[in-house]
Amino acid sequence: MRENNLDFYDELLAKTDIVKLISAYTPLTRKGATYWGCCPFHHEKTPSFTVSDQKQVYHCFGCGASGNAITFVKNIESVDGSEAVKILARAAGLEVPSNVRGGGADGRAAAEKRERLHALLREAAMRYHSNLSTPAAAKHNEYLAARGIDKELITKFGLGASVSGSDVIIHLKSKGFTESEMKEAGIAENKAGNWYDVFYDRLMFPIIDAFGSVSGFGGRTLKPDPDFAKYRNTSQTPVFDKSRLIYGANLLKKRKQRSGLDYIIVCEGYMDVIALHKAGFDTAVASMGTALTFAQAKQLKNFCGRVYISYDGDAAGQKATLRGLDILASAGLNVKVAGMPDGLDPDDVIKKRGREFYAGLLANASTLTAFKIETLKKSFDLTAPDEKSKFAVEAVKVIKSLENPVEREEYLSLVQKYTGYSMASLLSQAGITDAAAPAAPPVPPPPAKPKTDGGSKDAKARLFVLACLADDAPFVDYAEDFNSLFCGEAEKTLCEYFLQNKAQNAKSAAPLYNLVSDEQRELLDAALNYEFMAGDGAEKYADCVRILKIGAIEKKKNDLAELFGKTNDLQILKRINELDERLLKEKNGGNENE
Repeated sequence: MRENNLDFYDELLAKTDIVKLISAYTPLTRKGATYWGCCPFHHEKTPSFTVSDQKQVYHCFGCGASGNAITFVKNIESVDGSEAVKILARAAGLEVPSNVRGGGADGRAAAEKRERLHALLREAAMRYHSNLSTPAAAKHNEYLAARGIDKELITKFGLGASVSGSDVIIHLKSKGFTESEMKEAGIAENKAGNWYDVFYDRLMFPIIDAFGSVSGFGGRTLKPDPDFAKYRNTSQTPVFDKSRLIYGANLLKKRKQRSGLDYIIVCEGYMDVIALHKAGFDTAVASMGTALTFAQAKQLKNFCGRVYISYDGDAAGQKATLRGLDILASAGLNVKVAGMPDGLDPDDVIKKRGREFYAGLLANASTLTAFKIETLKKSFDLTAPDEKSKFAVEAVKVIKSLENPVEREEYLSLVQKYTGYSMASLLSQAGITDAAAPAAPPVPPPPAKPKTDGGSKDAKARLFVLACLADDAPFVDYAEDFNSLFCGEAEKTLCEYFLQNKAQNAKSAAPLYNLVSDEQRELLDAALNYEFMAGDGAEKYADCVRILKIGAIEKKKNDLAELFGKTNDLQILKRINELDERLLKEKNGGNENE
């Protein structure tokens, strides 16, 4: 007999195999006395997450997450401590004692009620599903066939049919459930003394939580009557809270356990999710309508750190996307927008434009800030001076919230492009003083023979780096892959020469003048005669190298995006996501955690 709470917790942890528990969320490999894997709490490609079966604890050297089986369930499933204890106790066959939080008569009664309602809903889902095999569901099957939903998808999502007002009620009563329990589960209502199925005559979408339990339903009417609500969801119940549930979470969890996740696609509707799964995008889920919540965002983060929002392209969808972006970003997710064209939803896009077109939308998805600015742009007539100024004011408000000065500069440049306003006026509007202004790229004096394209930010950065190499500056890091930083053959040729002759000082490169083309000679002259200014040192050099790295990564990303649009190879999309991470790291000055 246990003497205190600690005895219960010790027994619970002793009966819980932490390696088996965590392996259901991320693959683990044994190395010596420790198991290693990729952390399920943050996105990583090199395993830094460890589990000790002897100590029954886990620790991530990447994000610092650590604890025992209880803290793992609490964090991975976004539940409180008492719920985590109940989940583990149920799996271990233990009863939570009354003196443990979540135990006692009230706690046991609540847990038993939840289990009873889940059992009722599971039985109802099975009945609805079996109804599709009967003649009474002819119109339901016709609708599914017209939408291209085959038997495999019907089974995968557990789709069903409510074929009469009493069918499921009679069935559930035969299984020992009462009408009052059906009402509490959101299945039945009473009118004038008669109980009826609230989803009567609808196509049924069971909503299954991450634990595999049916929590409620969505029902789509097949009636053409515009006054009849197209969709009806289960109302709030002890087991159904649409602000916390995600349609498709059970399939997402299985997908992660099977092969991991690189990204998640968040849609609005059930049919969007099913259509995307059919097209091979099997990480698609829906947010139970457009009202994405922070609880849902936290749950998504437990699955994967990268999310694409793919809401409808109509005005309501655009508004919902903006809300969802802020919520997802506040939960620490890397979020992008796969904008839907012409007011279409993902289901329409797949049908009318094809899988490859949708894959291209993912490859070219917008960042949070870019989407906000583009959305604002659609709301103003930029040919009208007053409208243009209003757009600039609103766009700058969006940009001011960015902490990274490089990002601020990038998006202020975008507003400058759309409006033609000077950067000085936009900085003033943003309230950014010289000291707090975005880090401006280095502006060296013009070369002796300036080229027509030498005024760009990248061109200036390349010239400064070449000049540093020619001068064999003490702060040059010769371990850098310089060849990847230069895009022109002239630049690559000179870079290679400077690197080969750095010991002899490339300033004595006169013989090279007779061996190079006119273009290379102009660039050589500019590099050798570059006049360094006060302060042109290691910091400026590092800024220029970072600018060139960002440009090189963006070029690779654009090339891959074009290739992805042609081949639809998901490995290419994975590579694009990797480049996005490198790009973010470089824009944050090399700090991955910003």
